[in-house]
Amino acid sequence: MNTKLRLLPGWLAFILIALLLYPGLASAHAYIVKSAPAANEVLTAAPDQAVIQFNEPLQQAFHSIKVTDSSGATVSVGESRIPEGEDSVLEADLQHGLRSGVYSVQWKAVSADGHPVQGTYSFQVGGGSASGSAHTVTTSPDWPGADLVIIRWLFYTSIAFLAGIFCFQLLLLPAGAGTRPNWSSRTIRLMLGSIAVLTVSFLLSLPLQTGIDAGVGWSGVFADPALLLKMLRITSFGEVWLLQLLLLAILIALTVAIPRIKDKDNAFIAGTVALLLTLAMLLAKSFIGHPAASEHKVLSIAMDFLHLGAASLWLGCLLAFAVLLPKEASLSAIPAQRKQEYFAVIRRFSLWATGFVALILISGVYASLQYVPTWHSLLYTPYGKVLLAKCALLLVMLAFAAWNMLRGRREQSTLGAGVWMELTAGVLALVLAAMLTNMPTAMASPGPINMKQALDNQTTVSLHITPNVTGENDFEVRVTDNKEQPVQGIQQIKLTLTCLDMDMGKYEIVLPGDKAEGFKAHDLISMAGKWNVHVHILTDKLDSWDTDLIIHVGNH
Repeated sequence: MNTKLRLLPGWLAFILIALLLYPGLASAHAYIVKSAPAANEVLTAAPDQAVIQFNEPLQQAFHSIKVTDSSGATVSVGESRIPEGEDSVLEADLQHGLRSGVYSVQWKAVSADGHPVQGTYSFQVGGGSASGSAHTVTTSPDWPGADLVIIRWLFYTSIAFLAGIFCFQLLLLPAGAGTRPNWSSRTIRLMLGSIAVLTVSFLLSLPLQTGIDAGVGWSGVFADPALLLKMLRITSFGEVWLLQLLLLAILIALTVAIPRIKDKDNAFIAGTVALLLTLAMLLAKSFIGHPAASEHKVLSIAMDFLHLGAASLWLGCLLAFAVLLPKEASLSAIPAQRKQEYFAVIRRFSLWATGFVALILISGVYASLQYVPTWHSLLYTPYGKVLLAKCALLLVMLAFAAWNMLRGRREQSTLGAGVWMELTAGVLALVLAAMLTNMPTAMASPGPINMKQALDNQTTVSLHITPNVTGENDFEVRVTDNKEQPVQGIQQIKLTLTCLDMDMGKYEIVLPGDKAEGFKAHDLISMAGKWNVHVHILTDKLDSWDTDLIIHVGNH
């Protein structure tokens, strides 16, 4: 087959290296950037509201703020709300004239990517020492439930099989048969089976996601159907689901009608529309999930769609080659001619496969750069581990693809087991894709900071921050010469931290220490996100050395 395709494993290795060397810049789930009252704030006057501002828009449903006093009595009034025009703010009214004491704020929301988050913090009214704690945030579990993975996997797999069947029938068979072939009974059965699985998995996705967002599970959803109506009316998932329902209804009608259309041109047009509708369902799916919360939303959605679409067509065509092509009735009954037509289909697919693989690699690397910021997050977070496993399966698929293409080019024998093995690796990869869509990204856990910055005076400043999360952290700065030996004569090192996501002012950390042990401190980082760390070094000779480092702080 194509010489370029045989180089694809090398391209993939190169791109994977690039993925690991360059950090991502996207955020994870929603987190608090500011609250009023603030965590641990001591107020002289009782507040009338609890207001929480997040780093990204929130879903309009399934949010709450509950404020309680030290005895556990609720002092918040009414339901929480998202003010009009301020979709990243959650607020609730409080009873007038709160007494002196410590109050706990328990909040819950659903972030823009559809994942629930919740947390608590405390504030105090009146004098005395505060006994509360800083913000604590809990996101959805790192590992999605089995029901979610199975339903999402069935959705992706049935979409892939359906798209592959249409692509095989409409675009690949004519190369071997020379005309627009009839829809065989095997093709029709496989097509109807795929649309049935797609319908069931799609319908189950609504109560599944409703239970996740509302925090009630399957039984809670069916016990309170109003939750389903709420999901459909005021969430982005509900809007997309209704659009997909319309697309699915038209797709089912076409799938049932196509085998009954006698005119081949009309059947071809109907099949083409069905293929486009299948891909449109994937496009609609890209408007919810991680791409919806991206800073570059349009590009992220486009890349997500290209990734899912290319993978679906590749995998679906493999199914057609494994199940339909060996006994395809439209191919010649004469053995020599049938073999020629068989491999003509394979060669034609190789041209499509080149584009599919290129799109998968480009879009996959883009997404990884958005959600995997560091080596540590790739190797040690659940999201990173699943992503690595998915990359490994892609390598397996490429290896079998190269083998199958070589056999197809030589036209020695039918592809046989090689296609089934490539297909199996792809189906397993879809299981991992289903997991990744509902897992917290690796941005939540970038891992310890270990950064170096060379100065003009031939010295190097090393900054270490552990564990690099919201809350308590250990800070250490070392200054070394060009021989990597500690620089002598340093009187003081001071860090000035400035949040780059919002205006929070600046706060300073003075690091006591010595040249042998390094300069260390234990202090707070108040929130996750992007920070500028200005390092100011003062020597015994009153010389000043300064540098700036950009860090990304995790949630946990």
